[in-house]
Amino acid sequence: MTTEELKALGLTDEQIKKVMASHGQSINAEKAKTKADLDAKIAEVDSLNKQLKERDKDIKDLKKSSGDNEDLSKQLSDLQEKYKTDTANLNAQLSETKLNSAISEAMSGTKARNADVVKKMLNMDEISINSEGQLVGLDEQISRLQETEAYLFDLGTTTSKTDPNSGSGNGLGTVDSGNSIADFAAEARIIN
Repeated sequence: MTTEELKALGLTDEQIKKVMASHGQSINAEKAKTKADLDAKIAEVDSLNKQLKERDKDIKDLKKSSGDNEDLSKQLSDLQEKYKTDTANLNAQLSETKLNSAISEAMSGTKARNADVVKKMLNMDEISINSEGQLVGLDEQISRLQETEAYLFDLGTTTSKTDPNSGSGNGLGTVDSGNSIADFAAEARIIN
């Protein structure tokens, strides 16, 4: 819906702002989920294509070698071991991609001002996906960060009852929370 359509329904400007903000958050959350799912599928397809090309090459090499049975047995054994290792590595990559996608999707609901900065502050060793496909350990870390690093999250605004003409505040009845300074401080802390 457009702003004009909402005005036509009799909503106030404040109500329209809230509706548009809520709608924007829903759209951003859906975009993050879709992008995370797409990234996971692309990584999976790329890994499988690479593995198929390597196996095709190995089969051609095996056909070319027409040595004795012992050499073929050794090559076959080596290839089987290589395939086991490749499969284990691929499964580890897919698990990591799924975990990162799930975290990115969950981050969209945390009201983080900068999800990438918050994600860098997480201890990834303490986060996993259980057998039901749910994230374990993320909520606790997000709660701790919301308490200790509250400036990283949009948890509401502080209002001021100052006179807009008095020179204090920002003239809009709210206190400037310094979002850009907070974001800069968070990024500086991660870099150091």
